[in-house]
Amino acid sequence: MQAVSRNHRLASGTDGLHVGDCKDIGSGGGIGGMLPPAEYIVKISQRKKEQMKYDDLEAVKQYLYGKVENKNTARKYYSALVKLFRDVETDKDIKRLGTDFYTEKIPLLFKTRNEVSAVKNGLQYFGECTGAALPPEDFYHAVNQKKRNRSIKPKKTLYLDEIKRKVNQISDERLKYAYRLALVSGLRVSELAGLDADKITFEDGKICVNVTNGKGGSNGTVVCLPDAYLYERLQAFTRKNPEGRLFYAESTLRKKAWEMGLECHDFRRIFAITKRNDLKKTMPVSEANEEVRKSLRHARFSTTKRYLFNRKLVFRK
Repeated sequence: MQAVSRNHRLASGTDGLHVGDCKDIGSGGGIGGMLPPAEYIVKISQRKKEQMKYDDLEAVKQYLYGKVENKNTARKYYSALVKLFRDVETDKDIKRLGTDFYTEKIPLLFKTRNEVSAVKNGLQYFGECTGAALPPEDFYHAVNQKKRNRSIKPKKTLYLDEIKRKVNQISDERLKYAYRLALVSGLRVSELAGLDADKITFEDGKICVNVTNGKGGSNGTVVCLPDAYLYERLQAFTRKNPEGRLFYAESTLRKKAWEMGLECHDFRRIFAITKRNDLKKTMPVSEANEEVRKSLRHARFSTTKRYLFNRKLVFRK
């Protein structure tokens, strides 16, 4: 039996695959259990069709990551799209699902306003990439009227002495200094992972960090809480590492913290609570709250409140 010609494969969209591949597809006639060319092309077409959803999602992922500067935000949007299309059959063309699909699925799958916002933004890039028909703006507004602002999580107690002890016992400088800096600056883990030496300044015992990769463009200069040990050691560390990223990648920082029973975002919460407690000694509570909001680079104090009051911070265990 002769192999399928290249022109035949180009016309049918099977270029790059060979008749020998039929053995992996199944048997049903032909010499040695191989399919005749016509049946082979049908099987290959079915295989390609079964991958349609994943191919479309991969193309959208590449487009989204190329458009959204903050990779953490891009990942959030893409994860929302994956959740939305998860139960769609693999041979379906997700570009042509129609608006009825979205108006039915989004209210069911996304429980909070933040989640609805993520899928809305993800679909915006999906539409730009694919030309798919999407719901109008007022649909999302109507859905949000029935949603909570955020997920409800049980309160957790943070034991500051225990957390500091775990951090101080780390022998790896890149980890120890990253976590200690997080405790006194409130930086997000993605912001820590993106820091270069030239983004940190040291003057009169104060550490200042110039954040240029903030979430949602929330950039600015952060004045750290006092830490004499970190001031000396981090300054020497930046001199030894004048180029490239100072700390590990975001995934590594999260993983190492988890292995020690820590959560990177709790460093940010500890910073917020500690700074507010210090400021309340010298100014009214309302002014202290506003200063903490600015330090965390939140647009609204309602977001800052979650950092101040959703965790109980115990200074000694």
